[in-house]
Amino acid sequence: MSIRLPRLLDANLKERARLQPLKLALDLMLQPISTAELRLPPDAPQAAVRDFIELYDENGSAGVFRVAGLEQESGGAAELHLEHGIATLSDSIVPAMSFTGTVRDALNMLLGYQNDVRWMLGDVEVDESAAVLFTCGCENLLTALRALMDLLPAGLCWEYDQSGPVWVLHVRRLCDEDACEGRLSRNLSSVRIVMDGSDLCTRVYPYGAGQGTDRIDLTGLTGEKYLQSEAASTWGVISRTFTAGNIFDAPTLREVALKYLERHGEPTVSVTAQAIDLSRITGESADSFRLGRMCRLALPEEGVTLHERVVGIRKPDVFGTPGYAVLTLCNRLQDASDEIAGMLREVTADRLMGGQLSEVTTHSRANGTATSRIEHYFRVESVAAVLSCMVSFDADDGVQVVGIAMDNNDIPASVYQSGHFDAIAYLKRDENGVITTGRHTLAIYPDSGAVNSTVTLKVIQGV
Repeated sequence: MSIRLPRLLDANLKERARLQPLKLALDLMLQPISTAELRLPPDAPQAAVRDFIELYDENGSAGVFRVAGLEQESGGAAELHLEHGIATLSDSIVPAMSFTGTVRDALNMLLGYQNDVRWMLGDVEVDESAAVLFTCGCENLLTALRALMDLLPAGLCWEYDQSGPVWVLHVRRLCDEDACEGRLSRNLSSVRIVMDGSDLCTRVYPYGAGQGTDRIDLTGLTGEKYLQSEAASTWGVISRTFTAGNIFDAPTLREVALKYLERHGEPTVSVTAQAIDLSRITGESADSFRLGRMCRLALPEEGVTLHERVVGIRKPDVFGTPGYAVLTLCNRLQDASDEIAGMLREVTADRLMGGQLSEVTTHSRANGTATSRIEHYFRVESVAAVLSCMVSFDADDGVQVVGIAMDNNDIPASVYQSGHFDAIAYLKRDENGVITTGRHTLAIYPDSGAVNSTVTLKVIQGV
């Protein structure tokens, strides 16, 4: 089997030299990033950290990688550690920001922060009318893009085209149909199946904002403090709980709890399989193992047939054992480090994609004192969700604000002292923690004098 040699590239991605590797190992990952290890003989063309190298396997180009590190003893072989070219996005910083718009606009906006423009946006397989509410702190561009992807519907992944001088980043929808097949009698030499039930949950007791025993729960909404999934009929009642202090109403708490049950309703199944790609011999695409594909593992000897997604492919010696790979297959793509916060972002994104975001702003200017408050009235109409209630105020010269309340709920000075804050946690709510419709009151207490104030509601209108 003929495999093309790696190409050492210059800054303009033009070939500088062909490399004759002693060994090439590829670790192709659906997420977060693919890596490689390249061993070169002492007389090989010199490669430096941050140089680009295009790598190949039996299927053609495996992508353009960047040298992240190297090790070399005097007169000995060089060991190069490489990362996929998508890592170049981590060189740029996205400022703290909030953005609302279509998914394509959000992706284009983020890619616009590249210091050295190497990537442009390609296909985005998301409904063009879908919108996202995206916020981030000051962080690197690659991290911000991953956070944005977490807001999108499940089953989407990045796909890269590095064939041109400017690389193209696509957002593709993964296919759930079986695209390849593995059999021990045909193209698999061994299979290891790990089923982990440590995170199983069929009944969840969720709690939202509050203190101690006085927290938002589901009792007023459902009559019970818990939600139970149909998986309980299979696995029995397995109870878990979580507390999310940034969830202020029972309907949102229920939506997050439903996502929690969905995520934990089945054991995590991971499969490691040693495989041989026979597609060059058979001409059958089902004999080719590619990232993101669903794979049918037929194991009649074990009485098992699995349908799992290929999330990792390790090729330990591309030139020494072409076609040989160790596959990692899994039934769960995401493993969020802050799981509940991630689910809350998904709930917000789901609402936004099913509705329309709008802002309602009111202004006020009035005189008051510490004993005669300024009252700024505004209304909350019937909407799918209130995302924020941003308050800003500006006192006249010499006037000091000594207190603020929202719907008679006192707001700590540490919250309002900057003159700009989100008052959503202090809005009047019903017994289920849902923000009430109708009139609300922002009360401002100056020592004596006039204050300008603005209240901006960011809401999602129902469809």
